[in-house]
Amino acid sequence: MNIVKNLVSPSLYYCKCPYSMNPTRIVVHNTANDASARNEIQYMINNRNEVSYHYAVDDKEIVQGIPENRNAWHAGDGGNGLGNRQGIAIEICYSRSGGARFDAAEALAAKFIASKLKEKGWGIGQVTKHQDYSNKYCPHRTLDKGWQRFLNMIQAELGQTTQSSPSTPSTPNAPSGEKYSTGTPICTNTLSVNCYGTGKVYKGDWNGTIGRVIKGAKYPYRVDRNGVAIGWTNDTGIDTDPHIPGGSTQSVQTVLNGIPSDFNRESATFYPNTTLKIRKAPTEKGIDTGLYYSNGMSVRYDGYVKREGFVWISWISASTGERRWMKAGVLNSKGYNTNPYGRFA
Repeated sequence: MNIVKNLVSPSLYYCKCPYSMNPTRIVVHNTANDASARNEIQYMINNRNEVSYHYAVDDKEIVQGIPENRNAWHAGDGGNGLGNRQGIAIEICYSRSGGARFDAAEALAAKFIASKLKEKGWGIGQVTKHQDYSNKYCPHRTLDKGWQRFLNMIQAELGQTTQSSPSTPSTPNAPSGEKYSTGTPICTNTLSVNCYGTGKVYKGDWNGTIGRVIKGAKYPYRVDRNGVAIGWTNDTGIDTDPHIPGGSTQSVQTVLNGIPSDFNRESATFYPNTTLKIRKAPTEKGIDTGLYYSNGMSVRYDGYVKREGFVWISWISASTGERRWMKAGVLNSKGYNTNPYGRFA
């Protein structure tokens, strides 16, 4: 098994892996793009974003970017979360397009994870997924294909007995009543982790496009956002918000006090290097509070969203109890904060 080391410079430990770590688990991810393992790691170790992972695996090799005795920022469960502070993060490449390359990468990842379990004396229970730590449908393609199926692949590498996986229904078990087809923009208040309804089902507010329909399934519609699957829903979950099919254009919120479905929880401090307006919603059209943060100041925030090409950090105002939003950087074409408006710590 070919493992290439391309470790992050110690000068970037402050943003990539600031804490020493005694790992207790593995956290599986899908990259949601089509870059190779070497390119994934090279990009990660070259920027100053607080996003990091220990390994990337493609169809040919495994590349390491963070030492296993250092933490990484990957699970979305905050500065003291079990995923971020105790998990070895493994990214499986080529998940955006899938196909033979992804299947080969997933197979190599299963083999690699099995070797790690043997090395550390762990069992299959130490293999977890990003979704276990935050409300994010990741590893998205692995979940689409079946999480138990992937665990079975690992157990097969270990020579262990595997559990049966539910088969994907390809034809209706009952008369098909699906109202929507692929490519349809929808809004839903329900997301299931799979089409069978055998895993967790979340309630909230999500919008996206139907990327796949499995007729006869309990949750037949796969919801995609920006080309990445975020979960499955059904006719009951699809609600009557303005941005469902046939509705009028959704207006931009100028005030957002709640936590939206694309909110990423992260407890950290931001030190701006320029003057930034504080708004009541994560949009340029959000109401301006008349307040700002500037160079020499800092703000403690509890999460962020990525909208309108920017990262918007957020916190609760101590004086009003309302949620506040502020731009903290510009996103590149891959959705990474490559031009931050200050320093994260």
